[in-house]
Amino acid sequence: MRICVIGAGAMGAAYGGLLSKLGHDVNFVDVWTDNVDAINANGLRVDGVKGIQIFKVAATNNTPRDLNADIAMIWTDSNNTRQAAETAKAALAPDGYAITLQNGIGNVEILIDVLGKARVAAGSSMCSAAMQGPGHSTLTHMGMTSVGEVGGGSSPRVEALCAELQKAGFEARVYPDIMSLIWTKFSLNCSINALCATTGLRLGELARLPAMDRFQDRIVDEILAVVAAKGIKLADPDLRATVKLHCRKKFSRPSMMQHVDAGKRTEIDALNAKIVDEGAKLGVPTPYNDALVMLLKGVEHKARDCRGRSEDDYARLEAAAQKG
Repeated sequence: MRICVIGAGAMGAAYGGLLSKLGHDVNFVDVWTDNVDAINANGLRVDGVKGIQIFKVAATNNTPRDLNADIAMIWTDSNNTRQAAETAKAALAPDGYAITLQNGIGNVEILIDVLGKARVAAGSSMCSAAMQGPGHSTLTHMGMTSVGEVGGGSSPRVEALCAELQKAGFEARVYPDIMSLIWTKFSLNCSINALCATTGLRLGELARLPAMDRFQDRIVDEILAVVAAKGIKLADPDLRATVKLHCRKKFSRPSMMQHVDAGKRTEIDALNAKIVDEGAKLGVPTPYNDALVMLLKGVEHKARDCRGRSEDDYARLEAAAQKG
């Protein structure tokens, strides 16, 4: 297969790299120039739980027109989904399709808007990875990868992709109601990621601080209320128990925390902010999620836009404000 991986970050690099070892023609598209240059010059390094491997693959900053790809795998963050959809549109063969394995909700709908429903599939990954530098991803955990058709059920194309993922070393399955699973992962992420990113606490620390444990309960209460109002049946029958156990047993750093630490824009608008939006449409109050979103926006601004300011910088800002 010819595969276009759009977003050569930690997860895209891991999936694309491991698929390339099967002989598939894997091409990466990424906006990070240093990453593209490192991949082309030295190969893509993927280490971690699958050992150290270096893959000779092609990468570019540019939209690969006429690539005639069979599959476009979307691994950008949710802020760049529409741009990724346009890239996929140019890269895909007439009978090719795109599949999103991104966090959050709304990504499937954007892809459908650009490509049409017939050319879109969806997935959910419980793997985790971290970017160590240009051209270097560490696969930190191997979990289940689920794929399926957005309208439900299976098809030859998602069955074929699932088989290749399994050959590449992933635990993979075709899931009969992939949108339910996406909402389940979305709800799990909303219950954890922003809390860690805002406080700087890791999962296990969050679980062991009573104030944050109670705050998390209020976040989960609102998520479950929105899910119920939408009539969605989650794949997990006891989301709260799963969240609590996951936090209790793990001391990892969610990707949203990594983004804040790196001064990057987070995916909060595709996560807890979506809970607030959906709640407003349905008449479900979501004050705790709303507060968490606003707090994280402040933390994100501090990390991205105020990084490196000195006392002299603040003195100049204050002087300008006094004149203002």
